[in-house]
Amino acid sequence: MQNCTERYTNSRLLVAMLVIPLGLLAALSGNAVAGDPADSRPNILLITTDQQFADAMSCAGSELLKTPAMDELAKQGVRFTNAYVNLPVCLPERYSMYTGRLPCTRRLADANNKPTVSLGNQAKLAGYRTAYFGKWHIQDQTFSTKDRKHHGFDVYGSGRDATITENAVGYLGQTNDTPFLLVASYYNPHDICEWGRKKAGVTDKKATNMRNGDVSISPSLEACPPLPENYEISDDEAEAVMRRRDITDRKGPNAQKMAMAFDRNQWRQYRWAYNRLVEMVDSEIGQVLAALKANGLDDNTIVIFTSDHGDGCGAHRWHQKSILYEESCRVPFIIRWPGQSRVNEIDERLISVGIDLMPTISEIAGTPMPDGPYFGLSALPFVRDKDSSAPTHRYVVTEAEVNDDVTYQGRSIRTPNFKYHRWSDGANREQLFDMISDPGETKNLAQEPEFAGVLQTHRKMLADWIKRTDDTYTDSKAVAQVNEK
Repeated sequence: MQNCTERYTNSRLLVAMLVIPLGLLAALSGNAVAGDPADSRPNILLITTDQQFADAMSCAGSELLKTPAMDELAKQGVRFTNAYVNLPVCLPERYSMYTGRLPCTRRLADANNKPTVSLGNQAKLAGYRTAYFGKWHIQDQTFSTKDRKHHGFDVYGSGRDATITENAVGYLGQTNDTPFLLVASYYNPHDICEWGRKKAGVTDKKATNMRNGDVSISPSLEACPPLPENYEISDDEAEAVMRRRDITDRKGPNAQKMAMAFDRNQWRQYRWAYNRLVEMVDSEIGQVLAALKANGLDDNTIVIFTSDHGDGCGAHRWHQKSILYEESCRVPFIIRWPGQSRVNEIDERLISVGIDLMPTISEIAGTPMPDGPYFGLSALPFVRDKDSSAPTHRYVVTEAEVNDDVTYQGRSIRTPNFKYHRWSDGANREQLFDMISDPGETKNLAQEPEFAGVLQTHRKMLADWIKRTDDTYTDSKAVAQVNEK
């Protein structure tokens, strides 16, 4: 199996460019190798973007950008507004998305300890054909693109966003009665990282190459959105976050440190550019959705749309990801199933994206989850019925890590009304926010006497999570606080 690095010359897959197992070749030619010719099981299309905050869609209420493709999915399905990643960095979150495991366990994977369950293989166990196009970014010791045995995708193709679209459209054009799991893993709006370096004055072309379409680094201020209400840095910001702002990477200053030099107008230009990149990737998604319709697949295809993490977009003067604030951790999560899903509805229940994808797609495909430990829950029952009695998350946990001369481990506990940040070291290690009255996380309540009970409840939730999962977080002071009378 090789990467398809060149764009296809027509809308169909050039099978000769891929090293494909004979069984899959038969399937692509129209002779299904699994399932009945009249197989009516739903196809599954998983679309992911990279670095998209949950509110960066016009269907989420933003008037600063237009996302007709994402809006169409939301209008025809269920948009979960409290969907959180398990760790807001590409590689560890993708590890969770494709293994169902917590990000903190990723370092246990090596050549001799590969995950035995993967998203692709769960679909294959049910007789689905599988394909993956786009950004991979899953650590090689988990499984490389060539390790089909473990990741379970029979067809893989890389390339930029336009190529991902062509590959996906080509795959959808194949005649086959066997249901499929198709992943279209897009890069944008991740190119905002390169935009930020250009804006900061970096001239290295490799470091500033906006691979999926350039946008101006100096748009007129009249066209730029205002600063977010939570733009300023709080006086009691966690030491771990402040240290992360100043880290200098071995290859040079990181994007966050450079962005700290932006003035208010430059941050507004950043926000303008970010919105344009979201619109670019929305256009690509629209072409894939159009291909579903053109090939008569729309009515029998479940579409799941999400992202691997968000972007600070100027909130708390933060650029990119890595930390526990909403803009980095909360992402789009939409599921549309024609004829089966609720339509044009918003669901506020908590979703843990990385670990919930595996049970959700397994339930769709009809493959039971293996023995654990797995801590994700399927979202599918709530796509069908808002009053489903299926289990749901009482809280969701997001991990973070800052590595300087000290390693700061971070965890957040999100409950329906509050969010608790905890860092393993440094000053201002705890933050507690009322997410109803303060969704921008600007007023830390951890030291307020009237919220002492809420704080202790969230501390106990974190302690419980660490005890019953394979979470590697260590913090002796947290244990002492939980044991306080």
